Amino acid sequence: MFIEDHSMPIFTVTMKSNWSAPEKDRLSAAIHAATIAMGYPEGDFFQRFIALRPDDFRVSPQYPGLPKPRTEQTLLIEVLLSAGTETSRKKKLALHLVKNLAEEGVDANDIMVFFVETDRSSGSFGGGVFAPPVVFDSQ
Repeated sequence: MFIEDHSMPIFTVTMKSNWSAPEKDRLSAAIHAATIAMGYPEGDFFQRFIALRPDDFRVSPQYPGLPKPRTEQTLLIEVLLSAGTETSRKKKLALHLVKNLAEEGVDANDIMVFFVETDRSSGSFGGGVFAPPVVFDSQ
């Protein structure tokens, strides 16, 4: 279970520009619900959506052996986490993301999730102040 309240993941969702603002709002809510399900604070919210022209977002249709080709609704989700986040925690978050986004009509085949870790001493969340270390309990 999460116990430090200063380690919210930062999400970057790259997509083709064919998504409407209301659709992005639903995706955003689904992503935020996944973080809440993982025990992150409800009030913390860091997301950005990068919508590219269709010819600027090119993805291999079936890599790495998907059962069917990806569609025009493919999402590339990069999750920036604190270094040392356990693999089991990442897997659970990925499952929550896929489940919640599928409930919003996104085919699970179209959802790519990649985790990137950073040391919290590598940046400031605001005002030039660096965040304290993250502490997780053993659950």
